[in-house]
Amino acid sequence: MFLALASLIAIAYLPGAVIFRLPVANRPRRAALPADERAFWAVTLSVTITTLVALALAALGEYTFARLVGIDVALYSVLLLAGSGRLRFAPAAAAPTWTTATPLVLVALGLYLFFPSSEYVMGGKDPGTYMNEGIQIAQHGSLMIHDPTLAAVPEEFRDLFLSGDPADIQAGFHQGVRFMGFFVADRSRGEVVGQFPHAFPSWIAIGYGLDGLSGARRAVGAWAILGLLAVYFATARVVGRLPAFAGALLLAINVAEVWYARYPNSEMMQQALLFAALLALARAYRDDDRFFGPVAGALLGTLMFVRLDSLVFLACVGAGLVLLIADGKRLGRSFLVPLVALLAVAAMYFGGLMRAYLAIPLTQLGGARGVALGVALLFGAGLLVQQARRQWPEWIRAAQPWVPRALVAVLAAAAVYAYFFREPVGRLAEHDAYALRTFAWYVGPVGLLAALAGFAIVAWSRFWRDPVLLVSGALVSAFFFYKIRIVPEHFWQARRYLPVILPLACVMMAAGAFVGSQAWLMRRHGTASAAARLGAGVRHLALPFVLLGFIGWTFIGATRPLLRHVEYAGLIPAAEQLARGFGERDLVLIEPRYSSDAHVLATPLAYIYGRHVLLFSSPRPDRAHLEQFLDWAAGAYDHVYLLAEGGLDIASPTLGITPVGNRRFSIPEYESSRNAYPREVRQKKFNLNTYRLLPGERAAPVTDIDVGGFDDLWVLRMFARQEQDGVTYRWVRNLSYVSLLGVTPTARAIVLRASDGGRPARAGEAQVQVYLNDHSLGTVSVRGGFAEYRLPIPPEVAADAAGRAGASVVRLVCTTWSPKTILGGSDDRALGVMLDRIRVE
Repeated sequence: MFLALASLIAIAYLPGAVIFRLPVANRPRRAALPADERAFWAVTLSVTITTLVALALAALGEYTFARLVGIDVALYSVLLLAGSGRLRFAPAAAAPTWTTATPLVLVALGLYLFFPSSEYVMGGKDPGTYMNEGIQIAQHGSLMIHDPTLAAVPEEFRDLFLSGDPADIQAGFHQGVRFMGFFVADRSRGEVVGQFPHAFPSWIAIGYGLDGLSGARRAVGAWAILGLLAVYFATARVVGRLPAFAGALLLAINVAEVWYARYPNSEMMQQALLFAALLALARAYRDDDRFFGPVAGALLGTLMFVRLDSLVFLACVGAGLVLLIADGKRLGRSFLVPLVALLAVAAMYFGGLMRAYLAIPLTQLGGARGVALGVALLFGAGLLVQQARRQWPEWIRAAQPWVPRALVAVLAAAAVYAYFFREPVGRLAEHDAYALRTFAWYVGPVGLLAALAGFAIVAWSRFWRDPVLLVSGALVSAFFFYKIRIVPEHFWQARRYLPVILPLACVMMAAGAFVGSQAWLMRRHGTASAAARLGAGVRHLALPFVLLGFIGWTFIGATRPLLRHVEYAGLIPAAEQLARGFGERDLVLIEPRYSSDAHVLATPLAYIYGRHVLLFSSPRPDRAHLEQFLDWAAGAYDHVYLLAEGGLDIASPTLGITPVGNRRFSIPEYESSRNAYPREVRQKKFNLNTYRLLPGERAAPVTDIDVGGFDDLWVLRMFARQEQDGVTYRWVRNLSYVSLLGVTPTARAIVLRASDGGRPARAGEAQVQVYLNDHSLGTVSVRGGFAEYRLPIPPEVAADAAGRAGASVVRLVCTTWSPKTILGGSDDRALGVMLDRIRVE
């Protein structure tokens, strides 16, 4: 514990603290900053340095946690010596005041609300990709994952286990998809790279070094707390400490912030670095503090290693910088050099290691030409405004008061249109048309109105205190409310609001209430006596507190259910137990994502627990290649296992299949509804069968299958196995398959034991057409509970099945119905009948 704490101080405080105290760039100005802000800058500078050092080490393949701590300590020591005992702020340092307690309140609230963290270590979606990327950095020290299991597979068999868009592979973006979110850079060498930029995964690696998987999970919560502080300090400079504190409190208790503070994502890191960068820009160019110019450039440049959409944020900040130039400020080299240097490194990073990830987003931005055009336009606008200020300074001064007024008018008109009148028409999707209304689910209609009113009040009265913050916030909002650019599942869609929109909205709610009330008070009672002003102030402060209290209460009501919920609680011990069932010399084959959810466990089994795992790319792999591969695998590994839940077509007369065991567990998963607010916790269930595969052995006849039991190698395109009143079964789809081995010429009937599952009369009759090797055996109407339905097999069809070298296939074509459509609820499956058993007589 002591070593972990000392390491945390070394990477998250010491380097920044000594840099902030160096006797350069007018240190007395920094000393005069409030004590709590000085501490914030020490932490922010340290974590930025640590991020860049960790990324550099991992890019070289040399990352270890001990090496990272050593470099940070060495940097601290060198800077300490360079300071030569001149690092004390006194007597210029501002003493702590009562307001120093406000950041501590935010930290305490974050520690209460943002933990415990999700156990999201499985693959399949972005959070699991981040976690597995980070843990791979921690375990192997490189951004590039060297996958020995993939490298060992002979080239002629790799297509059995690699998927991906053929167009992307043809274009050379990657050589296949290993697991969802992991692209293959070099098949022969087994080089794999995670889909997402590595700044946040590097902190998962750091958390792993501090406290294993528990520390890795907590990384997002730590960044969320730093984000709260960054929002508070950045906005306090514009609206005052009390409104900024109230806004940060609203942000801390908002359901979207709390959800993602517990759930692996890079938006929390983006939020913290972006608001810190905006504060540094304001300190540098509104307060003329030379120290913060390079700090702002470094923070903005680091954002590019967090998320690619940071390009959008940088463009919006660039528009704000143009207004700074109009106000007579010059962007010096101290700001531009670190920014341009980091952007150049980012360009090489995305054009090289991350080119597969870059392909689609770059296309949306118009390719490299579109990005270059955007940079040129911003640069040209800056030069044009600078020239205009030199030649027509009076025109620029005359236009300045109209900038915030025009911004407020345009934003208000756009908000009214988007909230009341925008409808999905033509190519305008529903979730894009209703994006602002969707945001209102997270802040409430009153909160949305208060945020717009607050923005108008602050922009109208204080715009030129920090035009970059207000303009970039408005432009980011316009960009994402115009096109949300994400799957409209909630809370998933709420990610788009986290970096800027939600924090700024919360602060503007508070700022509008306090600033508007203060302005009214000054106009009404500015000349009154002190006692009269005090009484009026108490009365008129009641309105802001009532308004914010109401909004805060609605936020608490939405957030309260999350406090008792840990997403996927229990997944880590379940995955660990599953991994212990396989040895270091065993090969684990897992059915593809098209079959079931078993595929999400492939990633942690391989990249956290170090097992040899291959994920099938198709539920119907090429039979000849598969048999050759299994012959190879039997000689290369001690045992070959299959992990399955949904069905896989690999049954063969020359493949011995031995059931090994069944592993069942369920984990809590919050509802994720499309175009609807999530409201309940459900259970994500796993019912996994493990089989040992013995290639070259003659398979036993399989003509009697207990569907829902150890059936995975005999069924295909059915829903997950279920159990009811001791009966195991699967729901059949509109088209499902069953494989049989050893059908004899004397077979005379196929018997189905099935139920209609309580199908409503409105759904129509449950009819099943049955085919054996494309020969129609007839149609049965399934009614009521489980019963047997017998279809005769003609002698010639039985003879054909008996003469086949491979398996015979029973094809079931069924009429289906959707519970969601007919009964309501969330079950949108197209259900046929419940199939319990199929046998040949």
